[in-house]
Amino acid sequence: MGSPTVHITPLAMIKRVWERIAPLQLAEKSWDNVGPMIEAPFPNPNHKSVLLTIDLTPAVTAEALQIPSLSLIVSYHPPIFRGLKSLTLQDPLQANLLKLSAKGISVFSPHTSLDATPNGINNWLIKPFLPISSSNSTITNSTQIEGFEGAGMGRIVNLSKPLDIRQAVRMVKEHLDLEHVQLATPEIEKPVSSIAVCAGSGASLFKGVEADLYLTGEMSHHEVLAAVHAGTSVILTNHTNTERPYLSKVLQPWLEDELNKEIDIHDDKPNGQWKVLVSKADKDPLRVV
Repeated sequence: MGSPTVHITPLAMIKRVWERIAPLQLAEKSWDNVGPMIEAPFPNPNHKSVLLTIDLTPAVTAEALQIPSLSLIVSYHPPIFRGLKSLTLQDPLQANLLKLSAKGISVFSPHTSLDATPNGINNWLIKPFLPISSSNSTITNSTQIEGFEGAGMGRIVNLSKPLDIRQAVRMVKEHLDLEHVQLATPEIEKPVSSIAVCAGSGASLFKGVEADLYLTGEMSHHEVLAAVHAGTSVILTNHTNTERPYLSKVLQPWLEDELNKEIDIHDDKPNGQWKVLVSKADKDPLRVV
């Protein structure tokens, strides 16, 4: 009598595949929480769909529970950030995790590992400026891993041809599919020859960084004032608007391809192909009215 077939779990699969996309060693381990958030004890080996989201909100959870073949959610922001003393249905975010686990759905969060990786969110943010760039580099370096040289937090782009600030605004809005952004400029505007970018909230990373323009999701009132006083313009998009388009434009096809490569190598009886979906319920909590 032969030994029973052992299928790799969805969470084990994503951990293995993620090493080829954005190893968790690249994350800001001093404060971030990355990796498995909750592991469903009884995953269905025939369920081969993954849902991508920036935030694991109740709306995203409700959407996920309606996808029959779903076995895994990749939530960019970790739904568990600090230590928990209990998991109860009284807390809406904890209730999300409990409901998903009960349905055999695990949750994995990459967060800053995806910011730092060479083909990650920060590299994607500078994409519209690359055709006119003379150089680009990280603001801070991450742990160096073979095959991921050049990984790090934030990016600085030096332009071979200066841009008018309004040109830069148009390029950002087009790249991020936004109708509106917030703009702060010094009293005497100057051409933009260097741009510092950081997905999400960039003020702490921008400290001491000299650039003509800061591009990020959010900064506080006083942080914007300090930047403008130093002669730097600021474009703010709202926190998750620097991150969300990356899911559909880059990560969705990339992850789907990597998962299906893995199935050929490690799953001796593949049942259907992996499908990666992008949440339709996930959205920035703030809107312009």
